[in-house]
Amino acid sequence: MSKYNMIILLDELLAYVGPDFFMDSKELQQENPEIKGKPFIFGPNFMAQRLYHLSPPEDLTLGLMLIRPANAFTTGDPNEAVMRDEKLLTKERYGSARRMFIVVEDDRGIPAEFQRHMIAQSPGVEVQEITGADHMVMLSRPQELVQLLIRIGNKCTSH
Repeated sequence: MSKYNMIILLDELLAYVGPDFFMDSKELQQENPEIKGKPFIFGPNFMAQRLYHLSPPEDLTLGLMLIRPANAFTTGDPNEAVMRDEKLLTKERYGSARRMFIVVEDDRGIPAEFQRHMIAQSPGVEVQEITGADHMVMLSRPQELVQLLIRIGNKCTSH
């Protein structure tokens, strides 16, 4: 099992993409002291240019209508335990299942080079690729994704 816990990859992604990557996205104030982490919401320019740039425009419009704040599961303090618990991703809890990763070559939300870095942290992952899709691959290349998932499913059930 990898030495990584869940938040380390997020920290690395943030370092990889740089501070301006999220464009007009906003960090919000945490209003519930019972919930650790920083809530944020993706901005419309970020969604259009990084997540939906190859998707049909009506899917971007719908995504913009439905967007809600999410929790980054980080407080910015590396000493905080939020999602840094090494017991979250153990061989017994995660590593015992076969894993497949679909690299989305034209993803601007998680660049393909960083996707490959994530794969390298989890040995034994089988890799497939889709080109011509954005981060929302199920919207930008739905038929290709379905065909790939069927092939993956068939491969997994034949072993």
